[in-house]
Amino acid sequence: MKKARTIVCQFATLVFASVSFSLDAQVLNWTNKASLPQAAYVNGGRSFGVTALNNKFYLVGGLNWPSSIATVFEYDPGSDSWTQKSNMLANRYAPPAAALNGKLYAIGGQNNGGILSTVEEYDPTSNTWTNRASMNQIRYAFQAVALNGKIYALGGQETGDVPLTSVEEYDPTSNTWTPKVNMPTPRVSFGAVALNGIIYVVGGRMNNTFIPQVFSYDPGSNIWSTNANIPTPRETMGVVVANQRILAMGGSSPGLPRSTVEEYDPSSNVWVRRSDLPTSNRNECFGVVFDDTLYVFGGYDVWTMQAAKVAPILNFYTALELEFLTRIGKVYQLQASPDLITWTNFDSAIGGDGNYWSKIYSTRGKAKLFFRFNETP
Repeated sequence: MKKARTIVCQFATLVFASVSFSLDAQVLNWTNKASLPQAAYVNGGRSFGVTALNNKFYLVGGLNWPSSIATVFEYDPGSDSWTQKSNMLANRYAPPAAALNGKLYAIGGQNNGGILSTVEEYDPTSNTWTNRASMNQIRYAFQAVALNGKIYALGGQETGDVPLTSVEEYDPTSNTWTPKVNMPTPRVSFGAVALNGIIYVVGGRMNNTFIPQVFSYDPGSNIWSTNANIPTPRETMGVVVANQRILAMGGSSPGLPRSTVEEYDPSSNVWVRRSDLPTSNRNECFGVVFDDTLYVFGGYDVWTMQAAKVAPILNFYTALELEFLTRIGKVYQLQASPDLITWTNFDSAIGGDGNYWSKIYSTRGKAKLFFRFNETP
């Protein structure tokens, strides 16, 4: 049997430039913003729902120990001011909030010990709340994400602090909730965001166990996938999308307040550590992004809010153009190696036809630096 023969490829390096963003592209200059109203949030900015709508963001419900509250506040970044709005129809502790079609939705939560499935819709124009269809499942400490004209309620826990895997979809046009495929595992007090048509579920816990696994859900196919684990598993953290990446900020694990910031790039399925938040105690903090500005606020006994601009930088995307002349009847396999000793196959094998074969292969984010073709037989 003939041994495989290594083909030396003629290649040229091509450099592509593209505008991208990164938190650590420059030193973030955090500035203090108007603090949360302490009279409304006696125990700090915690356990409320947060969502952005019409270039403002809203805090709904929360906990002033030992009671849940119906309080609603609106923050205007332009004037750096908080304005109290009409109370919700029900007190809600740990309800998520979501914005869709110019309306705000407060969903589920806990009402002085009773867990809710009810849903309220807020019209910022009339400053009024209206009851909408209840979820199929009572739940609190869960997440709700608006995507493609629908709202998805994910996980949380029910009576007896039983963690949930269930997912349901709300259609505001028909005012109905539809069960969807469950998450792979239950989780409580986690973060969830939508990016490029996919919902990502990050952090949280199941009972007293912190969860490193990150799941992603495609509503179009109704399928869950598993992504790279978050390096610092934690609960009650702020999770936002900034510049096509997901930021997980603050939180607690296990019982230790965190100022940790980690950034996930779905395109490479990689987490990296970023600079810590300026405030050390950010257990149960929240984040909102407007344009190029990131706002971080709240936490246990914390009312402060800071903001920082996340400016664009120029990244360079590199690639190799591999080209060689094939021979009829031969098969060629592209391989890569980090050290010229261990070689790994990638891409499909190529059948030789006597013509030149070429391909541009991206090397961005790749650890393997050396490439070769093996010819067989």
